Amino acid sequence: MRRFIATACAAGLGAALSAAYAAPALASTTIVVGPGQSIQAAVNRARPGDTVLVKPGVYHQSVQIRKDGITLRGSGSFAGGTVLKPPKSIPKTLCNTFFGPTGVCILAKKVNTQTGAVITPVSGDTVTALRVTGFASSGVFGYGTDGLRVTRVVAINDGEYGISRFESTDTVFAHDTAIGNHEAGFYIGDSPHADTVMRDSKAFGNQFGIFIRHARHITVADNHVRGNCQGILVLDDGQPGGAGNVTIRHNSVVRNNLLCPKTEETPVDFQGGGILLLGATRTLVAANSVAGNRGNQFNSGGIVVLSAHPVTGGSDPAFDTVRNNTAFRDRPADLIWDGTGTGVRFTGNHCATSSPPGLCH
Repeated sequence: MRRFIATACAAGLGAALSAAYAAPALASTTIVVGPGQSIQAAVNRARPGDTVLVKPGVYHQSVQIRKDGITLRGSGSFAGGTVLKPPKSIPKTLCNTFFGPTGVCILAKKVNTQTGAVITPVSGDTVTALRVTGFASSGVFGYGTDGLRVTRVVAINDGEYGISRFESTDTVFAHDTAIGNHEAGFYIGDSPHADTVMRDSKAFGNQFGIFIRHARHITVADNHVRGNCQGILVLDDGQPGGAGNVTIRHNSVVRNNLLCPKTEETPVDFQGGGILLLGATRTLVAANSVAGNRGNQFNSGGIVVLSAHPVTGGSDPAFDTVRNNTAFRDRPADLIWDGTGTGVRFTGNHCATSSPPGLCH
C-alpha cells in the first residue's frame, strides 16, 4: 500500500484531488438503494448530512466518498445483509486508480501534489453495517479523513487491508470484524496526530490483526485478536516521528500462530506474536489477556518489546510501560524485552516465563 501512495503523489494525485464538493445546507435525507441499483450514483446525489441506505443483497460495486457528512449504511454485515464484492470491471475512480481496487474508499478533497500531505480532508463520514469481501486492495480505506467512523463492518479476504486509514485524524473503528486479509485486518498509519480509537472489534486470520505504523495518539481497547501471524503490532518503520503514544488495554490476544513468510513489504518472517512493540515509544500495554502465542521468529512470544533499529532502522523503545497483563503458554516466553532503550517498565504482570527472567510477578 505504501507503494501505491508514493506512486499517487508522484503522478499528481494532489492536483486531481483539488476539486472540493460544495453544497448548500439542506435538511438531511435518506436515499435508498436496492439490488440492481448503483450505490455510487446515490453517493453522488447525496449532500452533507444525508444517509445512503443500502438494502440487503449482494452488490458487485466499488464506492468512493469525497463529500463531508455522508453516512453509508448497509442493512447488516452478515451474509444475508448488505454485501459488497468486486465488480467484473473496477470503476476508474481516483481511489481505485492510485490505491488499488477498494470496496469503500473515503478520500480527501485536496492533497499536496509533491508531498502527499492532506490540505483539505473529507470530514464527518460514516460507513456502517456492511460486509465487504474480496477486493484486491482494501475493504474500507480512508485517506485524508477527519472524523471518520467505521462501525459494524465485516471485511473478509481483501488483498491488502481489511479496514484502514492513512493520513487521517479523529477516527473510530468499533464493533468491526476483519478476517483473512492479506496484510492487516485493521491498519492505522502515517498520522502523527491520529487521535484514533479502535475498540470492541475482532481480527482473525490476517497477517497482522491490528497494525499501527508511523502514527501516534491511539487507543486499542476491548478487541479480540486471534489466529493472525502477529496479533497487535506498533511499528517504527524509520520515518521521522516514529510510532507510539498508544494505549493497548483490555484486549484478548490468543494463539496468533500463523506463519507469514517474508515478502518485499515485510522483510522478515512473522509467526506466533501476541503484542509487539517494535521501536514504539511512550506506549502503555495494560490489563490484556495474552495466551498461546508460539513461534520461533523474532516477533514470537506473548508481549514483546524490541528495538526497531535492526529491522527498519527505527528507534529503540522509550518510556513504554507493560503492566497488569495476564500472559501464559506463550513461546519462547510470555514477556520479552531485548534490553534496549530507556524508561521501559514491566510491573504487576501475571505470567510464567520471561526473557530476561524476573519480569513476571
